[in-house]
Amino acid sequence: MHSFTGRIRSTLAPTLALCLLLAATQVQAHFQNFLARIVHIEAHMGGTLIHARLPLASVLLPKDWNPQEPLRGVPYVASNSAEDSPDALLLDTRALQAAPQQLETRLAQALQLLRPRPQNANTRPIETAPVISTIRIQAVTERSPFTHLPQIRAALNLPLDISQAPREMADALVDFRAFYPDIPFSDLIEIRSSPAEWADIAARSINIITLYGSDTGSKGQRTRLTSSGVLAQRLGSDSQLEWRLRDSLGSGFHHVMIGLDHVLFMLILILAARHWRGFVRNSLAFTLGHSITLALGAAGLVARAPWFIPLIETGIALSILYSGACLLLGAQQRLLAGRVFLIGLLHGLGFAFMLQQASGQAPGDTLLLWFGFNLGVELAQLSIYALALPLFWLLGRYWPPRRLPFRTLLATPCVLAALIWSGQRSLDLINVMGQHLS
Repeated sequence: MHSFTGRIRSTLAPTLALCLLLAATQVQAHFQNFLARIVHIEAHMGGTLIHARLPLASVLLPKDWNPQEPLRGVPYVASNSAEDSPDALLLDTRALQAAPQQLETRLAQALQLLRPRPQNANTRPIETAPVISTIRIQAVTERSPFTHLPQIRAALNLPLDISQAPREMADALVDFRAFYPDIPFSDLIEIRSSPAEWADIAARSINIITLYGSDTGSKGQRTRLTSSGVLAQRLGSDSQLEWRLRDSLGSGFHHVMIGLDHVLFMLILILAARHWRGFVRNSLAFTLGHSITLALGAAGLVARAPWFIPLIETGIALSILYSGACLLLGAQQRLLAGRVFLIGLLHGLGFAFMLQQASGQAPGDTLLLWFGFNLGVELAQLSIYALALPLFWLLGRYWPPRRLPFRTLLATPCVLAALIWSGQRSLDLINVMGQHLS
């Protein structure tokens, strides 16, 4: 019996390490975890005018697209045969410039407006196709502001502007203007994303909808609505404070749960704690750190240089590597609250990049989004602690203190995953800096 349990323990560590390593190869950086749909809706000449910013991939990729299969039937996009990744899709700007009609058709279907049926309270998508008058494609890192309506109107002034279009489609945003001349603004009750949208993009999206209640546009009454995931936003009842707070809270909670690097650091904090006082002190220091830099991001005070984001992501991976190494080497005393606070500042910058990219708002407009998002992050952390702490306590109490302590068993794959991320992100940083300097 003892030999059997020994064999199980001897195979458990490499199995767990392999699972985490496989997950590590798929993990994405913080700023890539969420995508933004930013939509301005206004009354205009008796109809409805929309200014929208969407990820180009959400417009072009079909719902059933499989990244592991050859790309077929997607206009303006070709695969880079040297890479096997969704990020290897290349934008064919020449084909787009020569024949933009398919893109116009897809943009007309990317957002669906709903209004009541004439005879009952049911809703239906508006069948009238909008007039797409302007299209602009930009890189995420070089995007223009998309907050103030007069500025958007002035910037969207060409039928097709791809002068800032990136090479990789995964980095592309598309701005466009759509006019519904026969649809009064007052008839609208809901806006939805296309049901044909690729599910992975829909799940990682943050939606920011701004309504202008009269032809005076930005001078009239303005209502901002936020949500996450598939867009299905009511344009009346959801404007209340509690609904907006709920949506931003859910976004923060979800972001932590899909951020494997953030979760691994929290697990290392638990494993490294020898006393509950030290754990509480480090947890509070980490929370304070990432709350500060997340607030700076919401205020628009985070640098936007293309090389700065991969620099922070590399630093996040190295922070996990450092913390895990301290644990494995028996140097937990080096994880003092001050150092954990600095690591928290680093992780908060990762959150800030996502929030800044997703919101596209002026500093004052992001206050509610920041508060709800940060609260969601804290609730997610508490949930992870609530699950992990009892489990680790039981392991510490009943795990046989023999050759392989359970802390070593759990920390080893964390360190290996962080080592892989550090290498991958360092290469990304070198590539971005090379492009920036060339």
